[in-house]
Amino acid sequence: MHSDTIVAPITGTQPAAVAWVRLSGPEAWSIASKVFKGWPLEPNSHRAVFGTYIYGDSGLALPFAENHSYTGEQSVELSIHGSRVSVRNLVEACRAEGARMAEPGEFTLRAFLNGRMDLTQAEAVKDTVDAQTDEQLRAANFNRKGVLRREVTVIREKVLSLIVRVEASVDFSEEIGELDKPAMKADVLSVREHLDRLVATAESGKLLRHGFRIAIVGPPNAGKSSLMNVLLGEDRSIVTDVAGTTRDYVEEVLEVGGMPVILIDTAGLRPTNDLVESLGIQRTHTMAANADAVWYLYDASCGWQSTDQNTIDSFDRPVEVIANKIDLADPTVGRPISTQTRQGLAELLGSLTEQIQLSPDGPLINLRHKPLLEQAGKSLSECVAAIDAEAPDDLLSVLLADAACHLGEVTGETATPDMIERIFHDFCIGK
Repeated sequence: MHSDTIVAPITGTQPAAVAWVRLSGPEAWSIASKVFKGWPLEPNSHRAVFGTYIYGDSGLALPFAENHSYTGEQSVELSIHGSRVSVRNLVEACRAEGARMAEPGEFTLRAFLNGRMDLTQAEAVKDTVDAQTDEQLRAANFNRKGVLRREVTVIREKVLSLIVRVEASVDFSEEIGELDKPAMKADVLSVREHLDRLVATAESGKLLRHGFRIAIVGPPNAGKSSLMNVLLGEDRSIVTDVAGTTRDYVEEVLEVGGMPVILIDTAGLRPTNDLVESLGIQRTHTMAANADAVWYLYDASCGWQSTDQNTIDSFDRPVEVIANKIDLADPTVGRPISTQTRQGLAELLGSLTEQIQLSPDGPLINLRHKPLLEQAGKSLSECVAAIDAEAPDDLLSVLLADAACHLGEVTGETATPDMIERIFHDFCIGK
């Protein structure tokens, strides 16, 4: 347990109707008794009491006993009216009595260090706070409840059991006999297959957490901004009859089937001597190169031009061609839509929903987990190769131990202080 007591607001930006401030550490109850008039002589964990604060506001104090709080420490959550000045006064009153301001993510860091959660659950706390869609929240809740931790732990325990078998055969070969290499190889391959299934969720995890990025490109006045606006249901991009209105990219998040889809409206593609417009066109190509999908929108009333095909050929990825303004003319190429009549938009979103389907229910790993799991898998593959090469049993033990270490870094059992610090660096204060 830590020797100091920390304090910070744990609710969102003020002003609000109500706010909560958390104290956590060995002096949490003592400090609360000094700043909260109405603190009971014998507090009961998880039982709220009403009272007033020394600066005049009123609210609830909810005490939590050690080993029964979010952080695992003695703590108190204090409710107040959510004005900026009231929150500031309460925090400063706590600091005056000996608490210090919590660092970003320090409450969750203490929960991890005190064994209340592992690193995957701590990361899921941040995912829960950052969630913008139902699917993001569902996946975050899944991992926050320890589903990913259990999956990794099962794999790691299998690896540790293999190490025990190898070392037992080395130390007690006369009593238990030589290592059964064929059986060992089969078991290592089985663990590797289990690990591979988990690694395969990385792409779904990446798309769910960071969004599916779609660059909407095409010639000026094809209706790119109109398409973005109608899909968002608001006038986010400027729409005029003047070609070249969009000089830079504009991006917004659209929820499609619970998944975050990032629409990127870009500058129209055409030859130009305008320096600013040229820079915008360069950014269009950059956005397209880094997007998960590219929609090429052209004006059906102008027809399909050779320049359209030349532009598409310049992209190094598949491009979906979309014909806009089909209310004015029948298209000859591409998916037909009209941003004016909304014809074809439901079908466009339907095809997008199919494209971004998540993997079946289960834990989804993130970008930190993937290289660690891949390294563990590499060590297992090297172990199989070592068995085939009839390498010494000691080498098998080393390779399996390396796999177990990388798996432990995912959950935090073998994580270094630097790794832990990087994970909590991007947390917000109060979480």
